[in-house]
Amino acid sequence: MTRPRLLDGLRKALQASAGYRYYPFVVALIAFSATVTFAFPFTMVLIPAVLIAPQRWLMLGLLSGVASGAGAALLVELFNYFGREIIVSHFPELVASASWQLASGWLENYGLFALMLLAGSPLPQTPIIFFYSLTNPSVLGVLIVVAIGKTVKYVFLAWLTSRSPARFADYQ
Repeated sequence: MTRPRLLDGLRKALQASAGYRYYPFVVALIAFSATVTFAFPFTMVLIPAVLIAPQRWLMLGLLSGVASGAGAALLVELFNYFGREIIVSHFPELVASASWQLASGWLENYGLFALMLLAGSPLPQTPIIFFYSLTNPSVLGVLIVVAIGKTVKYVFLAWLTSRSPARFADYQ
C-alpha cells in the first residue's frame, strides 16, 4: 500500500470514528502503529484528528503520547531480538543519517534523559530508539521517557491545532 493510500485510509477511519467515545483510542492505536512500523510521521495523523474533533485535543495528545511510548518500548524489544546486523542490513540509511549522528552523541552522554528530549523533538525517533537499543537499554525506561517526551509534544501540537485550525487546514 502506498503512503497516500495509507493516509487516505487512515483519514477515512478517523472521520468514521470521530463521533464515537472510542475515537481517542483509535488515534492512539494509529500512534502506536506509526511508532512500531515507522511507516509515516504520526503528526500527519494527529493534526487531522484534532481538526476533526477539536474539543478532544487534550485526550488525543495524552493517549497518543502514551501509545507512542509503548510502541517505542516494543521497538527496543524487537531491535534487541533481531540484532543490529539484521536491522542495519535492511535499513542502512538509518545509520548514515545526520539524525543518527546527533542522537548517538546525546545518548552516549545523557542516556534516557536525552531520549526523552529527542522524543519530544521534531527529529525522527526510530533511529534514536534503534541506537539506544544497542546500549543495554531499560525497556521500562524507554516506555516512560518516550511517553513523556511524545506526550508533551503531542499535547502542545494538539492544543495549537485546536486553537488555530486555519494554520493547519492543509493537513486535512
